[in-house]
Amino acid sequence: MKTLLATASASVLLLAAAACSQADSPAETAGYETNGTEVAEYDDQTMETANAGDETVYEAARAEYRLAQGEMEASDLIGASVRNGADEEIATVADIHLGEDGASPVILVRDGGVAGVGGELRQVAFDGATVTGPAGEEPEVLVQIAEETLETLPSFEQDEMNDYRLASEIMGATTPVSFGEDEVRITDLILTNTGELRYAVISPSLASTEQFVVPADAIRVAEGDGDGDVILDMDQGEL
Repeated sequence: MKTLLATASASVLLLAAAACSQADSPAETAGYETNGTEVAEYDDQTMETANAGDETVYEAARAEYRLAQGEMEASDLIGASVRNGADEEIATVADIHLGEDGASPVILVRDGGVAGVGGELRQVAFDGATVTGPAGEEPEVLVQIAEETLETLPSFEQDEMNDYRLASEIMGATTPVSFGEDEVRITDLILTNTGELRYAVISPSLASTEQFVVPADAIRVAEGDGDGDVILDMDQGEL
């Protein structure tokens, strides 16, 4: 079971071309059940006193975030097998198109090619697929189509690289934070099996092994094609 740390509060901006989170704050995820295992409740604040003159330092406690049933990391979905009703593997998930201009996210599968290289990218709507599996593990993707009909699915063409329409482009991106000169690395995205993008997973630096969960709407992507900018829009207290 993958465990991540949740930030203390939600932020304010929409992730361009992605679905919004329904939760008001990642902190609200503490206390629900995941696969029958209850996540421990955490106090809103753990007080630690430091000898800093006459001041008392208060350090906010962070709750552990665990994937709920029906949630997955984009890195687990990418590369997952796509099978049909006859239990035949007909494709693999190549990427996730996050959508733009109000469009819904879609699963991208590769038609043809060898070892994930070449071939055509085809679009499979989340409502045209059944995505299941234990939280934190590679999901199973079931579609009701035959392999020979893959070519009838809508194609997808990537016009420019790094316009952040694809999950794989955001994952691994190093982005500045809005309140200073620091940078963080976006390591993954958390979405539901219906394609709703809920959270981004960030690491405070390239060398850090810590990971934190922030609302997806804290990741702001500049509009336009080409090498766009991506920024973590949170204030220092929220982070």
